Amino acid sequence: MKIFNLFTFFFGCLFAFHVHAAEININLDKNAMSEGDTLNLTIDYNGNSDENPDLSALQQDFQIVSNYAARQINYINGTLTQTKRWTIGLKPLKTGKITIKPITLGGLSSNYAEVEVKEVSNIAFVPDSKENSNSPYFQIEQTFSPETPYVQQQLTVWVTIYDSLGLQGSSLDISDETQKNWTITPLSNKPFIKKDVINGKNMNVLTYVFAAFPLKSGKIAVPQFLFNGFYIKNVDFGFPDFQDDLMTFGVDFRNAFGQKVPVRMRTKPQNITIKPKPSGFSGVWLPLSNLTMQAEWSSQTQFKAGEALSRKITITAAGLPEDMFPALQFPDIEGFKQYPEKPETSMSAVDGQLVTTATINVVYIPEKAGKFKLPQQEIEWFNVNSGLFEKTTLPAEVIDIAPNTNLPEEQTEEKTTPLLPAISAHNTGKDNINSLPQQKKNEPPFLPKNSKSFYLYALISFVLFAFAFLMLMRRRKNHARIYRDEVIRAIKRKDYKTAKKFLLKWAKVKYGDENIANFNIIAEKSGSEGFSQQLHLLNQLLYSDNETFFDATAFISALKKADKQKINTGKKEEILPNLYD
Repeated sequence: MKIFNLFTFFFGCLFAFHVHAAEININLDKNAMSEGDTLNLTIDYNGNSDENPDLSALQQDFQIVSNYAARQINYINGTLTQTKRWTIGLKPLKTGKITIKPITLGGLSSNYAEVEVKEVSNIAFVPDSKENSNSPYFQIEQTFSPETPYVQQQLTVWVTIYDSLGLQGSSLDISDETQKNWTITPLSNKPFIKKDVINGKNMNVLTYVFAAFPLKSGKIAVPQFLFNGFYIKNVDFGFPDFQDDLMTFGVDFRNAFGQKVPVRMRTKPQNITIKPKPSGFSGVWLPLSNLTMQAEWSSQTQFKAGEALSRKITITAAGLPEDMFPALQFPDIEGFKQYPEKPETSMSAVDGQLVTTATINVVYIPEKAGKFKLPQQEIEWFNVNSGLFEKTTLPAEVIDIAPNTNLPEEQTEEKTTPLLPAISAHNTGKDNINSLPQQKKNEPPFLPKNSKSFYLYALISFVLFAFAFLMLMRRRKNHARIYRDEVIRAIKRKDYKTAKKFLLKWAKVKYGDENIANFNIIAEKSGSEGFSQQLHLLNQLLYSDNETFFDATAFISALKKADKQKINTGKKEEILPNLYD
């Protein structure tokens, strides 16, 4: 009887639980968002199926970036429930209103959901705000000058960001599509910041300045700049107002737990008409606002034969990037050897102009005493202010080389050995002919008497030459490896300027080209798309404080692959288009 009562009680408890019908629901963490942002889709299911929801319908309009699942069992007021929850991270593939169709699971279908994806523009979208286009929280604007430049002439671009809520983690990028026809160089490492009141709002005004050089003439798109950042949205916990009690040490603990809200903006698309170089001009095209050239000798006051002289030539050009700098020519001078070194260049911003200075150190070695004339150096350039061609000249210079008593006297007469015996005036005719060496019959002409020794010497010479060549190649390979390791060490310690210096040295040795002066040339020499992309990211990092887009591990891996790659001497396609279209 007791056993029967126990079973009755057990089954009574079992049937005392309420059984709820299975159902599936979906929810979004936001109803409106900006292009490029992500949202979370939550799927709640309280049925008994062990299947996973069918997400195939989402892939038409979204990229699935994450998928997390969890299970929860609850017993509340006599009700036993089991809930499964999936949190799906989604990145929209288009703009506008997107309807999420019902999700199916275990024969059930969920509800619909809808999200509006706003296209990125020059005014940032701020969720749950009452802003209007006349007084936005965030805005980006772009201006440039001049309005119709010549091809390769500097276009100064000002990118201004208006911020009323305190932007953080900001980065400014350039659209790849609009950048392809330009060479762009920042004129400052950081933006110029000032405070202002605009339409009754306190604003931080950040201005970035760039020098942009068009690489082709005609109507082209102005570089379009993209801004990515965020601000912290304060969370109201309903704390009572204790005034300064919660502001101890300048920290507002009510706002210590904030929400990151992404901010994305893009400058308005603009077109510009680029004028071609003047018709009929066939020289090196240099559209500048100014060009100067000067030279100075080293500290020595007297020049002597056989002693090295050093002369420094400095060229300063306003409105010219370093990779477009003209090369000077040094014609040969008899008795006066010249050894021009590779130019050292530096760039700076002066009154909104990119000013590039090239310093060329030339070493001269006079072989004898006397007067020598260094020829005039001349650079023709186009003055964009006056619209006229000008010439900057370094005048010819005559230098007097004194004799050097420490050198041995020059041999004015050279001893010569006659190739043929002298013919006496008293001995002519047949006797003279017989006195010449005669070739033996069947003997090959010009063959040494000891042919075995000749071939032995030739073999030894070839072996020595081959050995010297192999040692040279091995030494070159070792140097490249040393420079490569220096690049890796610099990247790991985030010393990117040092990394650039050793990267250029590595490339010069690796590809055997002393004229490599920038990352574009290295990318062209390597022929590797992956390595080219990493060089582009490193170049951006050199002019930005934001390191979030640079992956040191990926760069080092690409560098090692490029170092192992065999050099292809074939002609490669140019990375940049022709300068003069």
